[in-house]
Amino acid sequence: MIEPLPALFGLLVGFLVGLTGVGGGSLMTPFLVVTMGVPAPTAVGTDLVYATATKLAGSAAHYRQRSVNLQVALFLGIGSIPASLLGVATLELIERSFDAATVRSIMITIIAATLVLVGVSLVFRIFLPVRGELPGKGGGWDGVSSMSLRRKIYTIGKIYTIVFGATGGYLVGLTSIGSGSIMAIILLLLYPLSPAVVVGTDIVHATVLSLVTGVAHATQGNVNLGLAATLLLGSIPGVLIGSHLAPRIPGKPLTIILAAMLVFVGARLLLS
Repeated sequence: MIEPLPALFGLLVGFLVGLTGVGGGSLMTPFLVVTMGVPAPTAVGTDLVYATATKLAGSAAHYRQRSVNLQVALFLGIGSIPASLLGVATLELIERSFDAATVRSIMITIIAATLVLVGVSLVFRIFLPVRGELPGKGGGWDGVSSMSLRRKIYTIGKIYTIVFGATGGYLVGLTSIGSGSIMAIILLLLYPLSPAVVVGTDIVHATVLSLVTGVAHATQGNVNLGLAATLLLGSIPGVLIGSHLAPRIPGKPLTIILAAMLVFVGARLLLS
């Protein structure tokens, strides 16, 4: 029997993702842990499987539109994927070392701190000036320019991408939160890419990251496939509705509201 609450929340989350492009893991994992009472490791793994399915269609669409920089996504993945597996191992270590109540308390604290970080990063992303796609402008590497012509910037940009990607990947493996918003900030800061390419590159990378990390969690028994299917039952029409309404509704005010909500929820969980 289908549980209505997860399906309805999946509908809400899917709608927000379709409308603003953000908010999936940041909303779903706290909901599963705090509201549904799902054990934190299972909530994290289930959310990653759910996220992979929801992002596949978006990745395909952006790839067809040529709004994906595969070189930048590759460098992000070099750092984020191994680090995400370390995040999975950290969660397993926490689960083995403490009783269920302590694991829940520790993970709620970590998730809460990550929510605050994501909320702040969303605000930062909104007000970060957009740079044009001009190679050599803004001190970043565009992912296309020849390495021989821009060897120093290429090397620095690659190193920064791998390091920051590893930081975001570790958080995703540990909490399932941050695959979109945090990675987008990295792209905006390091590369003179257009907003469309930032979004497309971010989604393609996040899809692969969620897939690999979700499989890692599944091998540890941290995935509830029935629950993931119920969430998808609501989120798929939600994404379609949100995407349809996105051109007609200003996304920036909604993103600011979402960011404020994440900071508020994270702060409340930290202080409770």
